[in-house]
Amino acid sequence: MPETSGALSQAIGKRVTIRLHEPNGGYRDIVGILQSNSQLINSKSQSVFFSPDEIALWREIKPLPDLAGKGAPLSKRILELEKLSDLTWPAERVIEYGKWRLRIANGFTMRANSVLPIGAGPIGEPPIDLADAVNEVVKIYLENKLAPTFTIALPIYEDLDHYLEKTGWSLKAAANFLIRDIGDIAFVGNKEFTCEVLDFPSNPWLEMQSDQSLENLMLRYPARYGAIKIGEQIIAVGRIATAGTWSIVTRLYVAPAFRDKGLAKFLMNNLLAAANRDGATKVALQVDDENAAALALYESMGFRTHHKFVYRTLEKLRGKS
Repeated sequence: MPETSGALSQAIGKRVTIRLHEPNGGYRDIVGILQSNSQLINSKSQSVFFSPDEIALWREIKPLPDLAGKGAPLSKRILELEKLSDLTWPAERVIEYGKWRLRIANGFTMRANSVLPIGAGPIGEPPIDLADAVNEVVKIYLENKLAPTFTIALPIYEDLDHYLEKTGWSLKAAANFLIRDIGDIAFVGNKEFTCEVLDFPSNPWLEMQSDQSLENLMLRYPARYGAIKIGEQIIAVGRIATAGTWSIVTRLYVAPAFRDKGLAKFLMNNLLAAANRDGATKVALQVDDENAAALALYESMGFRTHHKFVYRTLEKLRGKS
């Protein structure tokens, strides 16, 4: 820890704590963003002036590492990830209904065609009474020729999930939100396969999973599209989108004839490297509860479950068979 102001100028623009001598003895501490050798801006955006001769000692305050799944209450972290998924997999149209997001995208994928609560628990802050709000959701989705569906993050919205279950909404799927830090990426070379990462999905990329209907949805948010090739044949694909320090992987797929060759890890490492260049330090993805093989694969790659979510769908309308 420096004990003079000689090196203080090197910390301009950084957050520092400075201990100053008081004229009548003792010390006082000031904290903020250093502007010069005699001024800093504190957390209240106030300028604090001091004389370099008053400095007893000072140090730079290093920011805490931005680690996946750390540093905030669970509910806040869950909503951050759900909003990340919503942002990077955008519906064609969104109706803001209180703090419920009614997403509509011509029926392609449940996530882009479902209600996402983002308000405070336990039900996400709809604009009116819960029962009436749910009825309005049903009306809007039926008008758009879509099955009424909710994406419900747990445990924040357990009360909402219980209400929907009690009133006849079916559990369509349950899934896990997995996370990990990107960290150092260990590449293992393979002369037989090559990997390319583009900023758009090529036609062969889309053909791997018959994703032509998703092209417009995916292109609404910038992303990287990775492909493993053997010669000119694409045998594995994946998409990664970055927002701030988070990235999220979707549509990762390896052709059945080429599985158990380490290609998922090879592709994932290339996607993570691309996201890291775009500013990401953390990565997330979603895996269905019933996909035990994928869960085991991602666990072997250092992913861990952050939270779970479910899709609830009203398949049989009340009063109709």
